[in-house]
Amino acid sequence: MLTVHQLIAGYSGQAVLHRVDLEVRGGEVISLLGANGAGKSTLLKTVMGTVPVIAGSIRLGDQDITRWPAHRRVAAGIGFSPEGRRIFANLTVEENLLIGATSMRKAHRRDQMSYAAELFPILGERIGQRAGTLSGGEQQMLAVARAMMTKPQLLLVEEPSQGLAPMVVDHIYETLRGIAADSGVAVLIAEQFQQVREEFSDRILVIDKGQIVPDEELATAIPGEGSA
Repeated sequence: MLTVHQLIAGYSGQAVLHRVDLEVRGGEVISLLGANGAGKSTLLKTVMGTVPVIAGSIRLGDQDITRWPAHRRVAAGIGFSPEGRRIFANLTVEENLLIGATSMRKAHRRDQMSYAAELFPILGERIGQRAGTLSGGEQQMLAVARAMMTKPQLLLVEEPSQGLAPMVVDHIYETLRGIAADSGVAVLIAEQFQQVREEFSDRILVIDKGQIVPDEELATAIPGEGSA
């Protein structure tokens, strides 16, 4: 579903990612781990189209989307739940979800609203409530549900565990696992080392200094692993 090849990307012409290769298949959940500044958020934003590509390529299915603007990528099937959730606090849950469906035909929006309520039933109960009054966990659920409103083929989720209780994080990861299994969506999650949920991930990758760490070097790249 997603193929990243020899990707170099960054800000103001300065590379943050250095020849990254990555594949995510439909129905697969990949957890991309890294410390702050390692490049995991930059990678997701580059796939989303908000960080410019210096070299290399990005493919969604059989389409080369390397130079596409972000709005075209959304229309093609990429959903993004950003770090910090970034919901519209003064709007209702329903209004936040509808904003996520602006590229969808109006006739289909209500079906997706029902789907969002199936993913997270609490959102259905809070549908008319202002999003800023939701708990942190409910706001994260709203951010994921909003990203699913366009029926994406690829879902990018940036640090969904941030500031949440472990039980809430488990529920969100379980839902992401269900999205991949039931809908065939490819899910790529950028996460901190200490928050990884291995049981909900098909594969775990580590990024360090803008490069994916080879399997044989993982033991020394993950905090707490390797020889004492």
